[in-house]
Formats: sequence, structure tokens, C-alpha cells
Amino acid sequence: MAVTLEKRTTDYAIEFAGCLDLRDIKEELGRQNRIEADYIGFFPQSDQALNIFIASFVNPGDETLTVGPTAENICEAIASCDASYIEFHERPVFLPDSLGIISRITERTKLIILGNPNRYTGVVYSEKEIEDIIGNSADTILILDESVFESSRITAIDLVKKYDNLALLRSFNSNKNCRIEYIIADPAIANKADKARFVVDCHNSDLSGILNGLKSQGDRLKRFKSARQEMLYLSIRLRMFGLSCFLNPDYSLIIGTTDSEKLLSLLNGIGIRGQDLGRFPGLSGNVMLPFSLNIKAMPIICVFENMSSDKKFVKPKGHRLTIYRPSESDAEFRVERNQDTVSGNRLESNMVF
Repeated sequence: MAVTLEKRTTDYAIEFAGCLDLRDIKEELGRQNRIEADYIGFFPQSDQALNIFIASFVNPGDETLTVGPTAENICEAIASCDASYIEFHERPVFLPDSLGIISRITERTKLIILGNPNRYTGVVYSEKEIEDIIGNSADTILILDESVFESSRITAIDLVKKYDNLALLRSFNSNKNCRIEYIIADPAIANKADKARFVVDCHNSDLSGILNGLKSQGDRLKRFKSARQEMLYLSIRLRMFGLSCFLNPDYSLIIGTTDSEKLLSLLNGIGIRGQDLGRFPGLSGNVMLPFSLNIKAMPIICVFENMSSDKKFVKPKGHRLTIYRPSESDAEFRVERNQDTVSGNRLESNMVF
């Protein structure tokens, strides 16, 4: 039986061959997230979920509040709805600022887009901070971009049934590089977003591969653990070069450099696509190394070794590695000797020698 996905506002339609019901994927996603399938909104078109969501809930004259560095395609999607947007940046950088977000909400604000954690700065908002924002924006939908959930395991899913104006954006990549994006939200939101179909590229949306990948979690979890260990080891070794770097909650790595263009070129030469963060406020001179299931530390270490004039690796004396976890509070936050950065609530990933 073929499955037909339609965009309701056009005559476009596309069929997937084979016996597969989208309900199977929704139910599997629901089972893994311990929530009913009706709370799942499905976006078969890769990298278009936020665009579709914006098109579904933003009307001409509305205002959208984006928090932290905002991708250009999101700004374009908002503008295409004849709506305006405010790009809010936390002050200081790397710290959550729920009060700052609340102060920017107006009667025209219909949508707030908040990365949690933010993939560029690592900022994490607690459930209490998220509830504070929702409580001050009853007529506004708050969408939390949790597309890095699989690597960070940070989520506000416990709040979804409590608030009918909260939506979580997730993504899933199967072992065969098939990718989907979906939301977890109140059925009224999930159903509305689920109907905003765009034409699907069959080559990027192998639904059978997605379903098989979802049901085969054992090997996947091992690969995630191995990749996290590679990123942790890499961050430790780079510290030994005297480099400023920190590991984000999603295990991406932010590296301080004086020559980002050269570094990105060298990384590209070994198949690693880094990102220059210089265009974002407060992030000049930093390069982000994204988390990947296929990441290997040693080739990257060799790149930095060749860039360094001093090839001797000497571990700093009198320091110890401290990894702060989400359960720790600010009161328990201890600043070690020679620590470069104090980042109060950013406990999940701060690594100190």
C-alpha cells in the first residue's frame, strides 16, 4: 500500500512505495518518548521542520522571538509569513536569561524559538526557567529546539502535558543516514503542524530505514557512547596544547583560535566540517566542531599538532579535570585554579584543568 503525503494548500502530492504507515513511526517515537502517538507531529522533509512550524502558526503582522544565534533560513521563513522577528541574545553570553526573554514578549509575540541546549553556546534552560517563560506568554507558543537531544539527553518533555503551548522539536538520524524531524506537543499543535505538508524528497526520506533505525537502538547507543568518549578525549588533548576549548552539552566542541580560516581549511581536508562562529555576537574567534557518530579524535589532534610550533605535550601541573553535571547547583559550583571561564548555570559541560 502506498502512503500519500500532501501539502494541504497546494495540489502537490507524493507517494511512498511499499507497505508502511506513518502511524508506525509515530507510535515508535511515542513509545521511546513515553508519550501517546497523538502528541507526535511528523515532518518527513529533512531540515524543514521549523520552517513548516512557522508557516503553520505565524500570520502576517505577528512577531516571533528567536533566542540566541538564529540561522538565516529561520529568519527568511518568518519574513515569508509577512511577520517580524526579534533576535534576542543572552547577556552575558553563555548564561540563560529567562527574565530577558520575558521582557521582550509583547502582545504581538505569537512564537518563541529557543534552542535547548543552544548548539552554538551550550546554554541550557532548566525546567523552572522554561515554565517562567511559558507562564508569562499564555498566548504564545514556545518551541524548544531539542534537535541535539540524542547526544545531550536534555529535554523538557515532562512539561508537554502540563502546557498546551509548548512544543519540542526533535530529529533522528538512522544508521543509513536517513533523517526525520518531528515535534512533541499537545495534539492540537501536533495535528495542525502535521497537516502542513511540503513536497518530500524520496532520496532523503527513506521511511523504512527510519523505522528500522528507530527499532534498532542497541548498536546506536554504543555508537553514541563511543563518539562521546572521542569528543571528551579530544577536548582534553586540545587543552594540553594550551587551547581555549569547552565541550557543549551535546558534545560539540567550541575551540578558540586566532586563525579560524586556516583551521577550518585543515579540518575540511580530513573530512571534518567545522563552523566559524565569528558572525554571532560574543563568539568571534571561536570555531565549532560538531558532534558526529563517526568522529575520531586522533586525526583532529594531528591537525592541531601540525599547527602548533611546540610539539611537546605537557599536562599542566596542579590541575584536575572536573566535569559538572546538570544535577549540581550554582551553590556547589567550585572555581578551580587558573580557570579561564566562570559560567554559572552552564554546568553540564564545563571542563576545567
